[in-house]
Amino acid sequence: MFRRLRKAKAEEQKPNIPYKHCLNCNTELQGNYCHICGQQAINPKPSVRDFIMEYLDNAYMWDPRLIRTLWVLVKQPGVLTNKFLAGKIRPYIHPLRLNMFIMFIFLSLFLFFSGTEKVNNSMHNITNNVLVSPGIQMKILLDDKESVEKMNASPRDTVRLYAPLYLATAYPNFISELEVIEDTNGQSLDKWIAIVPHSLIEENIIAQESNGYYMFTCETEKQKEMMNIFYSVWEQIVNIITTYLPIIVLLTAPFLALSLHIIQRKRRVPKMNHLIFSLHYTAFIELLITFIYILFLVIRPPMWVLQYIMIGGSCSYLAVSFRRVYETKSWFGAISKSVLTSLIYLLICLQICIVIFFIACIVVANTL
Repeated sequence: MFRRLRKAKAEEQKPNIPYKHCLNCNTELQGNYCHICGQQAINPKPSVRDFIMEYLDNAYMWDPRLIRTLWVLVKQPGVLTNKFLAGKIRPYIHPLRLNMFIMFIFLSLFLFFSGTEKVNNSMHNITNNVLVSPGIQMKILLDDKESVEKMNASPRDTVRLYAPLYLATAYPNFISELEVIEDTNGQSLDKWIAIVPHSLIEENIIAQESNGYYMFTCETEKQKEMMNIFYSVWEQIVNIITTYLPIIVLLTAPFLALSLHIIQRKRRVPKMNHLIFSLHYTAFIELLITFIYILFLVIRPPMWVLQYIMIGGSCSYLAVSFRRVYETKSWFGAISKSVLTSLIYLLICLQICIVIFFIACIVVANTL
């Protein structure tokens, strides 16, 4: 494969001029590029294949350097940044284009295999049965004085409940956790043994399903209205993220560079060094997210496995990169500073998520 790529690269470097004068400034050509205006000498009537390949080459550097860059990025954390800062730029793809290429691959996979409609439908099923509906139902009940009096006076029953565990901490006077039941893979699926007021069963607010677990089933008009608002906000969040994901990820790089500048302020490292480091690190994060998504599509491992891959991979990569780029003397110093950087980076991502949430709320409020 590498032999074919080298051959393709050699063919690319050979002069291949379909005309003798530049079509832009009419200067006599001396190579594949005009030495006056810089325009490339290409076929003015390209085929569909040529047109697509030209776009990929210009926008995402679709050439043998891509494989070399990705290999160094993954296998040798921090080396790509050191090489770029040392002036070895030509053998590798520019950090910005590398970020855009990886995000292009991820978005292509996401839109092809998932799409916002499927994501919204799956989220609707999960939140309706487990996460959102019980919380909204309890809030509506607590706003009604008569319902509160009934729950206070009602005897308690021990049941197997299928509901979010936060209900036990949010409403300890009415729902108490006894034991969490886990599935065969060791994952908690919000199945647990709880003590609840018998009035919830009497009024059919929770009902026993065929599997023996009690679930929140009562839906009022107010609850449906609140659920519709929730789904509208969620749909807007998904649309914003899937539409502007490359920009969102790239926006974190300057803030990460700023945090690195603060951490390394005593060493007086040029700010551009921090930015290059941040771009390579975000490129690895994007690549890791793409890998996790492919893993999820192919074998669907337990969620905790994907979480460990994401957290462990990003943290260990950052520690190794930190030691190589900033020449930290000890692993302890590299790990401690990388942990501090990771915390700052997570805070930055959290702030961006909050901004996206408020934007989604504003959009939904304007449509109501």
